[in-house]
Amino acid sequence: MDGQTIRDRIGQKRVNYNSKFDSLIRAISKVGASSQSGQFSSFGPIYETFMYAFIIGYRIGISKPLESGERTGFNDFADFKPTPIRDFVLMLLLNKSEEFGFKWVDLENASEETINTFVTEIIRQMEGYANTGFEYLQNKWENENMKFRNPFVFVNFIEEFI
Repeated sequence: MDGQTIRDRIGQKRVNYNSKFDSLIRAISKVGASSQSGQFSSFGPIYETFMYAFIIGYRIGISKPLESGERTGFNDFADFKPTPIRDFVLMLLLNKSEEFGFKWVDLENASEETINTFVTEIIRQMEGYANTGFEYLQNKWENENMKFRNPFVFVNFIEEFI
């Protein structure tokens, strides 16, 4: 199976986050009429917040996969924007694919079952890194809430990992 087909399959998967972070995510994301009115710095849609949490979790280096009862689905991966950041997230995961049992080059001749398992694992790892990132953000929210009033808060948090 070629790379574009695998990418399309990954894009069709619905992405989840841990339900326990729902209030945090809604506080730092713009979600319809419930968005904050300038009280705290915020991202746009939930998928932007998710990608940010993924980057933090990836930089921490820990993927904590979700349990079945913890899941809140929100978007198919293909719908994440901006596209360059979505593609960057995917490339980070593809670079680590051998760590979770898959060689990218071997997938071209892999069975349908192997491809499906690979796609599921890519999403699982993505959700796991985001879960770690959301734990980090939840800790900041609970213990350093005033930092979220700074318009550069999200850049400042990323700088902690550089």
